[in-house]
Amino acid sequence: MKGHIRERSPGRWAIVIDLRDPVTGSRKRKWHSFAGTKRAAQVEAARLIHELKSGSYVEPAKETLTAFLDRWLLDIKARVSPRTYERYAEIARKNIVPMLGTIQLKKLKPTDISTAYAGALETGRRKDGAGLSARTVLHIHRVLKQALGQAVQWEMIARNPCNGVKPPKPAPKKMVTYDLDQTAEMIEAARGTECLSPPC
Repeated sequence: MKGHIRERSPGRWAIVIDLRDPVTGSRKRKWHSFAGTKRAAQVEAARLIHELKSGSYVEPAKETLTAFLDRWLLDIKARVSPRTYERYAEIARKNIVPMLGTIQLKKLKPTDISTAYAGALETGRRKDGAGLSARTVLHIHRVLKQALGQAVQWEMIARNPCNGVKPPKPAPKKMVTYDLDQTAEMIEAARGTECLSPPC
């Protein structure tokens, strides 16, 4: 089994894998579109060949969101900080996958995402079944939108379904201020302290 890449246009590649039918012995080819650097296309070609040899290959049309997110996380790992990667991986695996992971990537619709967000706000916490905060759901939305944006660039889907979804708006943080008595107490407490840097 062999594979090679062809540049269709700057940053866009065709990954071509030569196969031999185990029954008839005839040769056939699988074509995949890919967007990215030449090195990334070579890595993707090697990954596809490995999956075909090991029997774990799934046709792109049948790939679930879970499988795609695993691929996306692998791709971004070298392009973001370790802390950012850990946060993306946590949100993807702990929040997005339980809500939407079984849906095929190509069949994911804005209504699926909206319904998932509504459910997360009601009963999204795994520990006690309480709802997730609007801020957490907004973070989920941002990660999912970024991942699906990559799927569009890789020509796996035609458009990003997150573009048709309005995430919840987090409530503004309440500003805490001192009242007159508290301000007076603070000034009184500060009296007598030494000035650490001139001018005093």
